[in-house]
Amino acid sequence: MDIRQLRYFLAVARELHFGRAAEQVHIAQSPLSRQIRQLEQDLGVTLFRRTKRRVELTEAGRALVAEAQAIVDATEQARRAVVNAEAGMTGRLRIAFTGSSVYTVLPRIFFEFRRRCPQVELVLRDSALTPVQVEGLLAGRLDVGVVRPPVGDPAIGLLPIAHERLVVALPQTHPLAAHERVDVRSLAGEAFVLFPRTVDSALSTLMHRTCLDAGFHPRIAQEVLDLPTLVMLVAGGIGVSLVPSSASSMGVKGAVFRDIAGDPQPLQIALGWHRDAQCAARDRFLEVARDVLRESGKDGNES
Repeated sequence: MDIRQLRYFLAVARELHFGRAAEQVHIAQSPLSRQIRQLEQDLGVTLFRRTKRRVELTEAGRALVAEAQAIVDATEQARRAVVNAEAGMTGRLRIAFTGSSVYTVLPRIFFEFRRRCPQVELVLRDSALTPVQVEGLLAGRLDVGVVRPPVGDPAIGLLPIAHERLVVALPQTHPLAAHERVDVRSLAGEAFVLFPRTVDSALSTLMHRTCLDAGFHPRIAQEVLDLPTLVMLVAGGIGVSLVPSSASSMGVKGAVFRDIAGDPQPLQIALGWHRDAQCAARDRFLEVARDVLRESGKDGNES
């Protein structure tokens, strides 16, 4: 007994006519009849009563209908599951992202991916700095990271999804909050809330380098490891900071954001993944991201 014979049996059981059943399963009537006889021999029962005028299911045939249908359905379900897994339409996708990246094109990518691949489970981790994400990608704990290049490890592929700039974050009561633009040199005597220098991330490096280029070492009042906490501390008057422009979308009361005078270096946000890791759901996610970027006119240059 094999799945093909069961399909043939079900066709005859539905039609109660060998000729019509043969048309339904796209074979000639004689091979169909042989397969049904072979099935009956394998089971040791008679499944159909055949006369010149009609075909009827026997008691044994009626008992087989439900069981055969269940086997055929289960086989089809298994086939679909395997095909969908290969196509990245099922499974789990582990994604980490930096705190401010949610204010870029990322929500549209998530929305479109959920629409196209509703059966993929998304496991999200927020406020993860780029070095932590890269470590997770290389160790196989993450499938996709939303990082700030440069990354430095050639094993990590990158798809840029957004660009932004560095701005000054101030308590709203700070005298410089009255200015539209702030010269970084005017922050030389201020207390700063920054990421630690020991955190090897593009944002942390740019924060500190911008101060050094302005001629001073920032006086650290507090070091933090995530952007939402940093902005909250600025709002609380702990210090000033230099943050990505997207941080202004967080809506933290008490914090204001001013452009840096001059031409601040742009910041990039990119999707990152381990080039050598195999993950069909990840490949599908990247495909969706590329489509969304093309539709929004922000086609990134992949590296």
